[in-house]
Amino acid sequence: MKWLWIFSILLLTPELRAALDPVELKAKVAAVYMSKSAYCTSPILVFSKSNVLAYDVFGFPTLGILDNQSREYDGSYQCLIIKMSEQYSFRANILEGNCSMSNSHTANICTASHTNAAIDGSSSSCSAAADETVYVYLSTASNSNDPDVATQPFSPPTAGDTTRGVKLTSPFVVNGNVSGRFIIDATARINNIGGSCNLSMPKFSFVKE
Repeated sequence: MKWLWIFSILLLTPELRAALDPVELKAKVAAVYMSKSAYCTSPILVFSKSNVLAYDVFGFPTLGILDNQSREYDGSYQCLIIKMSEQYSFRANILEGNCSMSNSHTANICTASHTNAAIDGSSSSCSAAADETVYVYLSTASNSNDPDVATQPFSPPTAGDTTRGVKLTSPFVVNGNVSGRFIIDATARINNIGGSCNLSMPKFSFVKE
């Protein structure tokens, strides 16, 4: 039997960071898809969760374990799609204004300026109030993983617009046993502005192990 051990979450240790980094960051991942197309077409479902829990990324949670025997997933995938909540809860590493280790805060990272494209081809704009489901597209066709430059991480790249999505540095090659980590890096993304503790768009990436 071949097993595909895939998709845990990783965040680097807080001791290595500067001020206003998270000591706790909770995210909710509902499903993961893979596509052999750099434009994320015809994605296949890797796994999904009916009961979506908030994972603390500092706990190195395993998101899914997949049996690679019943369906052969071997191949080279140019795009990974993470279905998740746009809402995060977090605590900051130091006290600054309303940000502190003792207080948990909630932030929605998808705004009206983002286009949220579902895998069924529909799209919408996020609102400021609701906790909405978004799709993060990591693709070899995307040109940036800078959260201040990659302004449309919730839309797949196209031949005419490679600013969409998040850069996947190399294809994810599945050949029997393999594992990988979906990384949510919120280094220096917490700020105390306007009397509120806020979280800016984190940096998303994926590494094969």
